[in-house]
Amino acid sequence: MKFSLEITQQNAKNEIKIPEEAEFLIIPDNPFGKIGPGSVPMAYFLKNRYNMKVIATINTRDRNVIGIGSEILAALELGLDGLFVVKGDSTKKFSEVRDLDVFEVIAMIKKYRYMYGSDMLIGATINFVRGNEFRIVKKKMENGADFFISQAVYDQKIIEKNKWIKYLSAPVYIGIIPILSKKIINFYAKNLFIPDKVVQALRNSENLKNENLLLFSEIIHKSMDIVEGYHIMPLENVSFADEIIRKVRKW
Repeated sequence: MKFSLEITQQNAKNEIKIPEEAEFLIIPDNPFGKIGPGSVPMAYFLKNRYNMKVIATINTRDRNVIGIGSEILAALELGLDGLFVVKGDSTKKFSEVRDLDVFEVIAMIKKYRYMYGSDMLIGATINFVRGNEFRIVKKKMENGADFFISQAVYDQKIIEKNKWIKYLSAPVYIGIIPILSKKIINFYAKNLFIPDKVVQALRNSENLKNENLLLFSEIIHKSMDIVEGYHIMPLENVSFADEIIRKVRKW
């Protein structure tokens, strides 16, 4: 059972305790369309701070072809361990570029990686509730994707319906985003696939942290023979990652 951890730019400002079980860190790229420090330089900074594998995210939303190529080359020059390619959350506040789609960005990284003689990893997303996902994942792999991280999962049945991921030649990590404030439940329920019973349980819970620990430990317990590992995106609650890892390590 493997774990990876997303570290936001906000968290990166201060030195934090990284769970020793974390295989690698991923730095997001302006999530939710909010402006933040570049993921490539932040990944380089954290790689040196924690002396571990760090992967920068690159989205298709914010840059034209030249900008994307520049980011890829910077990551290669800096010796980053990988780039994780995402479409990027839509935003109405700023214009969206999208010169290239995710398949083209993956292929571009693969091309430059070959030119540099690098073994830098290329990551991509899996969305279990999207139609024809197997076809999409296969195309990403053909273009160069080495590993996958799923959208946040709140229902074990979704993984069971997509057991084909067990037989992929590329490892798959299940996304985990804890919902630790009742103020954000509606937002996540609107933007992510969360079963009604889970939404109600969160709304009625008197201890959201325990509710999340129970939910995700059950998902991990029932899927550990299907996937490579779990990618924890704790937002500003990094300590949650350590707690869920410690909980499942007791099995």
